[in-house]
Amino acid sequence: FRTMDPSKILIYSKSRIRLNCVGILDVLTFDSQGNPPSAIQHYQQEDLVYLGKVVLALACNTVMAIKRDNFQNSMELIARNYSADLKNFFLYLLTNQTRPRSINDIMPMIGARFYTQLDSAQLRSDVIENELTKEVENGRLFRLLAKLGTINERPEYNLDMQWSETGDRYMLKLFRDYLFHQVDQTGAPWIDMAHIVQCLNKLDSGSPERICLTSRDEQSVLVVSYAELKQNYERAFSELLSSSQSHSTFT
Repeated sequence: FRTMDPSKILIYSKSRIRLNCVGILDVLTFDSQGNPPSAIQHYQQEDLVYLGKVVLALACNTVMAIKRDNFQNSMELIARNYSADLKNFFLYLLTNQTRPRSINDIMPMIGARFYTQLDSAQLRSDVIENELTKEVENGRLFRLLAKLGTINERPEYNLDMQWSETGDRYMLKLFRDYLFHQVDQTGAPWIDMAHIVQCLNKLDSGSPERICLTSRDEQSVLVVSYAELKQNYERAFSELLSSSQSHSTFT
């Protein structure tokens, strides 16, 4: 990484961080011969030391804690306020070692605390998956409404001014009123989002359940199933789509 510094750490969401400026020094100090393995190992050791300094600064709430002259005082503060594992973490990373430092040696110091972080990650994954499921459902219903919107109240189709008011399309118009324009016994608008979502889901699945559709003047009453309505809207939309594609081909 080579740029492990508090100014290069970005706080992302509530419990995650991202490291910024990755590879900058590799670009600025580019060697056409490539970095030998020994140099890479040296940089990795430096990264671990810088990691220790960043965590020490966070633990002491000041960047002055990483100064060589303040190291002993910083370790005393760590010993008084934090666990022995964290103290050992700093001693391992910030003091001279007889062998190369390794992240594998740090994991036992973290110990069972790792499972707390793992549990948080799993909970976050569940929340995100749940939100993603909602968006998938929203997208599915939006596509259904978009198709119905291209059919209902269409001014004309192939010079037919009554296309959307006749045949199968008329049922879809009545269904639109059933879906959005219902009123209660006093004539006030009846707004129920659960009703709208439930009806759209039944339409999308082609449910055999039947509903009663009534025209605005109450002169026409139709009893149809969601399966029939689905066939009607798919047929009407396919008709519009094929006409649009044919026109595009000719033009």
